[in-house]
Amino acid sequence: MHIPENPIVIGLTTIAALLVATSLMMGFFTKNQMPVAGRNIIVTGASQGMGKAVAILLASLGANVTIVARDLKKLAAAAEEIQAVMNANSSKYPDQKLAVVSADLSDAENAARAVTESEAQIGETDILWCCAGGANPGYFKDYQPADLVWAMNTNYWSAVYIAHNVLQRMTSRPPPVQKYPTDGNHQRKIIFTSSLIALCPLFGYSSYSGPKAALRALTDTLRQECLLYDIGVHCCCPGSILSPGLDNENKTKPETLKKIEEEDDVPQTPEDVAKYCLEELQRGQTLPVTSFLARAARSAIAGPTPRVGFLFETLLTWASTIVYIFVRRGHDGYVLQEKKAKGLPWENKDV
Repeated sequence: MHIPENPIVIGLTTIAALLVATSLMMGFFTKNQMPVAGRNIIVTGASQGMGKAVAILLASLGANVTIVARDLKKLAAAAEEIQAVMNANSSKYPDQKLAVVSADLSDAENAARAVTESEAQIGETDILWCCAGGANPGYFKDYQPADLVWAMNTNYWSAVYIAHNVLQRMTSRPPPVQKYPTDGNHQRKIIFTSSLIALCPLFGYSSYSGPKAALRALTDTLRQECLLYDIGVHCCCPGSILSPGLDNENKTKPETLKKIEEEDDVPQTPEDVAKYCLEELQRGQTLPVTSFLARAARSAIAGPTPRVGFLFETLLTWASTIVYIFVRRGHDGYVLQEKKAKGLPWENKDV
């Protein structure tokens, strides 16, 4: 995300960066809020991109993993990589399990089946991490209704249906016995994956920002409800990820959006995104992010969402409120340039 070269903005950004660094250092001395060794974890959207990277990372740390996606060929290839990691772990974690489930999670019955098959193979679910999703950038006026339905199914229902089923199961039984009970807080968890777009919406992502923002709002709602059951609810908000999904997005992105992202958004590898999200989850963040600028965006609109390092996050909120005045002006400027170049649509119709 581009921050214009204004002295006030630069100063505030520097202060905010120092606050973040201090907050992160404090986080190193806190108890691990999400140990994964020996735990049973379902990862959706795990055949490629972030989902696959999350599954590999969790496997490397000793988790039992179920990977869920639609494409059997991609699932098989991902399973080979994950199994290789588990084989390398065999001396430290000799009983690791891997399950592979093909399912269209935008259908409630398929989502329930995926959980049933997972639990039959690796055991009762400790953690659900929903990574399935995808964007189809464009102009809102040009979408067909089917495009909007696809975006909602892919990014919202594919997470909500399986989370609903997992939560019903979790609340019907006590937590599984932990194989490594002394390693941190073994609270069961449901983790959604939203996007930086939910924190700082951009032109061109109108079909994507709605369902992703809905996941973020659902997280805050479920977090409160799940205090009743001692189940944690979180929502990761990464930026652009170097993956096949990004390649598909670039095919339909408006040119103005590409210009904004050329300056504003540096894509990260799936492995870095998985690593940073897990680190934030282990510190106990409700809305894990993967970069400093994403943290500024989170602070600017956090509202009632709990914060780790409250004092520093509050100071960052004050700085971000000012910084984002300039950020938004910069983004709007790109769109107004397109308006100037193209004119109003009704003025350009053939007579």
